[in-house]
Amino acid sequence: MGRGKGCDGICSILANDSCHIYTHVIRKQLIASMKIYLYILIFAFLSSSCGQKEPKKKPENRQLESLKYGFKSATEYTPLSFIKAAQNRNPLNLFETQNDFPKDWVKIVDIDSLVSIIDSKEKCNCYFNPFSSYIPNDSAQVGGFAIEFIKAFKENKKVNLGLYSCPKLNEKEAEELKVWWENQKKE
Repeated sequence: MGRGKGCDGICSILANDSCHIYTHVIRKQLIASMKIYLYILIFAFLSSSCGQKEPKKKPENRQLESLKYGFKSATEYTPLSFIKAAQNRNPLNLFETQNDFPKDWVKIVDIDSLVSIIDSKEKCNCYFNPFSSYIPNDSAQVGGFAIEFIKAFKENKKVNLGLYSCPKLNEKEAEELKVWWENQKKE
């Protein structure tokens, strides 16, 4: 009693004819599964490539980077529009953008507006860099972002929120920054 090809383990249990039928059924199932998988791949490829349209208007240089990765650049915001976008709450409490703030992103004209909201405890989304592997389970506060932005201006540093940031209002720090700004306006 010789075994047919593909009947290695099962033929010792089944009779030779049963083994042949069994392997034939398995081959048919395998071929059917491969066909379904191939159809799914073809459908996915066609559906992803068919609906794409070229942008009609050529993007500005600062938008090229965001088009490259598919998410917005921090340079597309002002400090106030950044905070406003972070206030658009979502279930994950995340506001996703790149951490590519230029050094002069916070301008002197922004400081009065930021100082006016520095005491706000209103909850907003955390900043989330799309390259982060950690998703915070927290929320930020509007005043926390205002503090971060004013500090960057005061220290003449680039805003750096890292991979994620959920800044909260620190009342002592907020008061110090308000006093600093009042003194700056007097000079």
